[in-house]
Amino acid sequence: MTGPNSNLPGGEGKKGARVWRPVVAVLAAVAIVFCAWSAWQYAQGNDPLAFLSGDALQTVSEPASADGQAAATPQIAMTANTVTADDVAAACAGLSFDGSDVSVAADDVKAVLTANGVWVEQATTDDAPAMVDATARRAAALAKWASEQNVGLSDVTWISEDANGAVRLVVRYGCDGAPTFGDASALLSAAEGYAISGDAYAQLGDAPAFAQQGGEAPTLPDDSAIAVVQKKTVDGEALTKTKTTYRVVDQNGKNVSSKSDSADGSAPGASSQQGATVTVNITVDGSSAGAGSSSATLTLPAGATVYDALASCGVSFNAKATGYGMYVSSIAGLAEKEHGGMSGWMYSVNGSVANIACSSYVLSGGESIYWWYANVEY
Repeated sequence: MTGPNSNLPGGEGKKGARVWRPVVAVLAAVAIVFCAWSAWQYAQGNDPLAFLSGDALQTVSEPASADGQAAATPQIAMTANTVTADDVAAACAGLSFDGSDVSVAADDVKAVLTANGVWVEQATTDDAPAMVDATARRAAALAKWASEQNVGLSDVTWISEDANGAVRLVVRYGCDGAPTFGDASALLSAAEGYAISGDAYAQLGDAPAFAQQGGEAPTLPDDSAIAVVQKKTVDGEALTKTKTTYRVVDQNGKNVSSKSDSADGSAPGASSQQGATVTVNITVDGSSAGAGSSSATLTLPAGATVYDALASCGVSFNAKATGYGMYVSSIAGLAEKEHGGMSGWMYSVNGSVANIACSSYVLSGGESIYWWYANVEY
């Protein structure tokens, strides 16, 4: 029997139940309504829970495209990331232009690449009309190939030379938009720049369909000018290789090796070129800067210059045209100012330092030409 101060919750429990009954009834009614609405949405082909994955639950919205639709996931195009000189030479061996084969053997070209451009050197014995046509088509075809590599190459420069290394034609095309058809006139007009030697241009007839030069003058990788003789010379182009005897010496002047070569296989001492010639000896000495020294005996056409001798001795070099003549800035990769602000290449003839440009010094035969790297800073 309980007293008046009993703590049993009988009375409070009945009171709480009366409070919660309306709440439960409301929730039950909401659940019934939601179920009915969901059934109706399913009947209409809709997803009643789609709102749970919509923008209401996103903290960052998807970027929209111009038409208001969500932008697609960006796609990354995988491309090759490098091209080598060997790749360029191999490409030259498979060149075609407008359906015609314009290939040239990989061993017959020398390719140089920088971060932006391609330079190709080729000696060709084709007559001038065929040389101009083939060079223009090859350069355009190689520019198209370079564009397709997707490595950021901007232009292709093709340098065609004669057997003595004199430039016959140089032409440059941008890799984007290089022409894919046309004759020599159309191709040269589409070039960024070109120049034809005076001797080659003279062989094109009385009224060629294009000027001797056009556009911006092509340059070498170091931005120096490509030497193209604009006037017709007495001896003309050398389309037959002259026999050359090379003598390679070490830094102490001791013979290392020697060889002779001739385009027609003639015996040593016989020239394969018809007409008057001169024979000179040339030495290139970079030993003061840690490079080597080499010598050669050359047979050159009469009227050749010290510059012609350097171009014929088989060593690579860079030169640029000045108001005084050609200036040689680098030989065998050794450039001016690499070993002091006044360092660079000088030449002498028969022991006397010449006071004129190497391209102005005409050889008479029997001279000893000496190029050396001077004023080295240690």
